[in-house]
Amino acid sequence: MRLRRTGRVPTDARVRHYDELDEDTQVAVLELAGRPRTAPETGDLDDGDVVKFTDYYEVRAR
Repeated sequence: MRLRRTGRVPTDARVRHYDELDEDTQVAVLELAGRPRTAPETGDLDDGDVVKFTDYYEVRAR
């Protein structure tokens, strides 16, 4: 998966807050936020979900 900073949240997107995520997913978000990197998908996030962290990040499946 990748995270892409987004300025708008689609109305049909599931928004997840960082502190609601399990520990492994939090580590992945921390590593991916703002960096052009990929990580293995987690069971906690799906393609198109939005994570509220330091900004809003859209989850993209590889």
